[in-house]
Amino acid sequence: MTIVNRRNAIVGFLTLKVGKVVARRKAKQVGGKLTRWGSKKTDKSDKNDKKSG
Repeated sequence: MTIVNRRNAIVGFLTLKVGKVVARRKAKQVGGKLTRWGSKKTDKSDKNDKKSG
């Protein structure tokens, strides 16, 4: 029974990895607005930097 659970876990992990790659690729085609989620700088901080600088 353990082998089945481990295999299902691996299949699920690989599915998520491939799904993320496909989602990022599609987001770049749309306009790339969704690819900034991982960055520390947000749009609000960008605007504040422009005003102060």
